[in-house]
Amino acid sequence: MSEKDLVFQHEYDGIKEYDNPLPGWWLLLFWGTILFSGWYLVYYHLGHGESVPQQYDREMLALYDLQTQQLLKLGPIDDTMIAGFSAKPDMMASAKGLFAQRCAVCHGPAGQGTIGPNLTDDYWLHGGKPMQVYKTIADGVPSKGMIAWKAQLPAGQMLALAAYIGTLHGSNPANPKAPQGDLVTGDNAK
Repeated sequence: MSEKDLVFQHEYDGIKEYDNPLPGWWLLLFWGTILFSGWYLVYYHLGHGESVPQQYDREMLALYDLQTQQLLKLGPIDDTMIAGFSAKPDMMASAKGLFAQRCAVCHGPAGQGTIGPNLTDDYWLHGGKPMQVYKTIADGVPSKGMIAWKAQLPAGQMLALAAYIGTLHGSNPANPKAPQGDLVTGDNAK
């Protein structure tokens, strides 16, 4: 092949352009990037890939589980311990994500109640104290369709959820479900 066959028929400012093929490594990198971006899109945005915030929440909840195990060595779980967790903003942020993932389907994203009861008012079916909420989460209410989460969640995550549910009280979300259960006020309030 002559040089004449390799030159394009256009010329700009006296510069002739050769019809050189791109280097193989460049083409491999180009197509590899396109394939990777397609896989990334499907796995992380449409599939089951875990985002960085989800990884952070999972790791923080694992840390809280470890801390809970250490706390359990000091004594039994009580209302004061659970209420203390609600004062930790990072723990409540992780618990909010866990609530959205596990509980919001039945209790609504703001705890306003859909299939399950409203968690923001003063009425409780199984007790409104933090320990009672924890027990309800752990043991579930099979007769009402609520599973026992103790088989799926570690104690730290259930404690975090109980503390987070305590922060929902009095939040007055839009479209709350009608009150159900017993009024919990005064001495038997949370």
